[in-house]
Amino acid sequence: MDLNVQRSNQPAGPSLRAYDRDHINALLTQLAQVDAQVGMTLPKSRLSAGVVNIDVPSDKLVAVTRMLRDECGFDMLTCVTGVDMIDHIESIYHFRSMAQDWLLQARVRLTAEHPEVDSLVGLYPSANWLEREQYDMFGIIYRGHPDLRRILLEDEFIGHPLLKSFNSTPIVRHDRATTQAPAVQAVAGENLRHQERIQTKRLGQGDLERIHPGMTTFGGAAVYLETGQGVEPGAMSQPGRYLEDAANSDEAAEAGTMPQERG
Repeated sequence: MDLNVQRSNQPAGPSLRAYDRDHINALLTQLAQVDAQVGMTLPKSRLSAGVVNIDVPSDKLVAVTRMLRDECGFDMLTCVTGVDMIDHIESIYHFRSMAQDWLLQARVRLTAEHPEVDSLVGLYPSANWLEREQYDMFGIIYRGHPDLRRILLEDEFIGHPLLKSFNSTPIVRHDRATTQAPAVQAVAGENLRHQERIQTKRLGQGDLERIHPGMTTFGGAAVYLETGQGVEPGAMSQPGRYLEDAANSDEAAEAGTMPQERG
């Protein structure tokens, strides 16, 4: 029994021509002719997915791009993007040849202080919005662009969000924290200028105790809210008492007796 199913109408699979080594070598040969016309050797490297990268000086970008379009058959500019490398900014272009099935990336290095490069709108109209996006996100100036303005953010927006130096929130500088706040003021909740207040729970007491960096919890400077609190430092007859002792002391005072001290 023949188990092979004949599928005459089955569509052909995707072409892997772009990944073929000989096909990529043919692209490198074409790029060597570009080197001869430009008068310098452009650094080249192979990337994944059959993509070839060339590094182009910023002042040679328009001339190289024109040769890529007219002589090498790169009829599409599919992407323009930017990368912030901290010490410099890169403007990256992706070209595609539909006839030859070539994929090319051109990388231009720009200064981080003044990232400027010539626009490619005159050669590829698709660069119009693509360059505007990089201007919006990275602040790259494309000289000769017919309408270089923000495209994603409002015109009044300050800064460029994809730069590593961009701060998403304003920088707020606080005064140095202090531990010199009087305990009575801290517990009473009075507003202290240039000082911070901290409120937390401790030892399962819930809302009966509030700790502030300016007060010692169990020492003579401690003041308590409901378990004997509200007493000025030094007014307590026995500093350093435990909280339960303070509570027992109040109950004993009402009864007219004093509890025994802990050993």
